[in-house]
Amino acid sequence: MSISGSTRSLVLNGASLGAGSSGDVAAFLGRERVAYRRLEGLSATASLALICQEMLRALDWQDGPERLVAVTGPGSFTGLRASLALADGLAFGCGATLHGVTTGQCFRSNPEWAEAVCVTQARRNRIFAEHSDGTFWAGSPETFVLPESALVIGNGVEMLHHQNVRKIPVMQPDLALIFEAGLNVASSDSLQPLYVDAPEAKVPAQGLRPFPV
Repeated sequence: MSISGSTRSLVLNGASLGAGSSGDVAAFLGRERVAYRRLEGLSATASLALICQEMLRALDWQDGPERLVAVTGPGSFTGLRASLALADGLAFGCGATLHGVTTGQCFRSNPEWAEAVCVTQARRNRIFAEHSDGTFWAGSPETFVLPESALVIGNGVEMLHHQNVRKIPVMQPDLALIFEAGLNVASSDSLQPLYVDAPEAKVPAQGLRPFPV
């Protein structure tokens, strides 16, 4: 997909946003990055909307972005829910197109990594693998098998210590790769997070609070 030099795009990466990790927000005019904010820790999710608002005001984008690109996962439950809900809301309010991209799609927007398998750490000492053909695999790294010299990338590659694979030492895609990946996917009406496991959300022991009177 091509865009004009005046197209306003906002890129959100909350997939890696969690305790002890970071995420990103950036604005692009055409293909040029014109603003950037790094997000640190889970507390950043509470101020994500405010950070975007401040960025849009500083850029004087009174009509908001025309394109929203957001990483859909796999990743942090809280970071994904916050960033994707914000992307959905901004797209609806501004009339912007909405583009969701997986971490693997982001990495593979670099032509040199087009065939790379994206390997992400999961809970309980497991990994989640996203292949270049769009198929997925989840389980113990000891039971995951790849062809010899396969290209692997992501924050879970060091867990494949038993395999003779080519490891790319990049933990997560940068904003330029996420932006490019967004150009390669069709727009969506809404974005759904890609989770390795079902979220471990539980109903409160004493039940939900009653509606306010």
